[in-house]
Amino acid sequence: MKNKMLLGVVFLLTGCPGPGDRMVDRESTTAFIKDNQVCVVSPLAPHERIAAIQINSDNSNSLHKIFDDKPVYVPKGECLPVFGFKFKSGERYNFAYDIQSDKSESHLVTAEFSYPNE
Repeated sequence: MKNKMLLGVVFLLTGCPGPGDRMVDRESTTAFIKDNQVCVVSPLAPHERIAAIQINSDNSNSLHKIFDDKPVYVPKGECLPVFGFKFKSGERYNFAYDIQSDKSESHLVTAEFSYPNE
C-alpha cells in the first residue's frame, strides 16, 4: 500500500508526460547597434514569419505584440523590427520573436543586448 501511495505522489509531483509538455525550440541570434538603431539580425527562412514579439528589460519597460492577422516577414540577414521600442542607456534587454511557418513547428528567436552608456 505504501508503494502505491509513493508512486501516486511521485506521479503528481512530476506531472504526466505528453504532447503538451514539449519545450519550444529556440534559436539565438545577435543584436547590435546599426545606424543608431538596435538591430536584431534575422535568421528567418523565406517561409517563416513573425507572429509575436516580446522585449523585456531588466529595470524598466517592456513590449508585447501579437500579429494575428498580419504576420511580419523579414529576410535573413536583415534587422528584425523593434516596433519603435525606446531603449535606455546602460540597460540590458532580452528579445523573443515567435516564429511560425507552414513547413515546420513554431519556434522562438532570442537575443540579449546591453544598450551602451552614453
